[in-house]
Amino acid sequence: MKTLFVALLLTITGISCARQNKGTHNYSVVKPDEWIIPNSGGVSYRLGAYEGSEALLIKKNFGNYKFGAVAYPKGLTFTDGEIELDLASTTGTEYLGFAFRIKDAHHYETVYFRPASSGTINAIQYMPEKKSEFNWWDFEDAKHQAKTTLPAKTWFHVKAVVKGRQLTVYVNHHDKPAMVYNDLDPELKSGFVGFWFGNNLECAYKNLVIKTY
Repeated sequence: MKTLFVALLLTITGISCARQNKGTHNYSVVKPDEWIIPNSGGVSYRLGAYEGSEALLIKKNFGNYKFGAVAYPKGLTFTDGEIELDLASTTGTEYLGFAFRIKDAHHYETVYFRPASSGTINAIQYMPEKKSEFNWWDFEDAKHQAKTTLPAKTWFHVKAVVKGRQLTVYVNHHDKPAMVYNDLDPELKSGFVGFWFGNNLECAYKNLVIKTY
């Protein structure tokens, strides 16, 4: 009887903890001790101002087209929901975005943006990352990409809605989605949410807000 009571208590506690993640979670203020942020091997970060706003700035001192890294708050499990953030390439080049259902540094789904390719089919790209090197070249077909207009060096806003295997991406508060993708990776079902930094020397990120269903 005592064993049954303990098992029931653990079940109820588990359900309660799972429910605690549901709702809106505001990470506009980045607290580094509560985040996982790359800070070694030529990659560094700082909290500072960019274009008049406080931001998390991530930079690297090398070029590598196979590079990808994630920065995310600890403690929030995301399966389905909404992700909003603002981001900017301080260099006016490529490869910055967000990641979701993050398991670790090499297992996650990402949507990234290429300001230097604004107005072309290469402006937005989705891909699942499951290798030690960021193999974006395996996902260059039209199915994984979408056209949108992006500023070179100034802030732009992104909202993503994730439901099961469907992803809908909105840019700069437009009512019409910039991308709709219906084949999210079935192996990446849940995990953390955060910023994604690729082959760019410096990017700025702010106003991460996550709504979990």
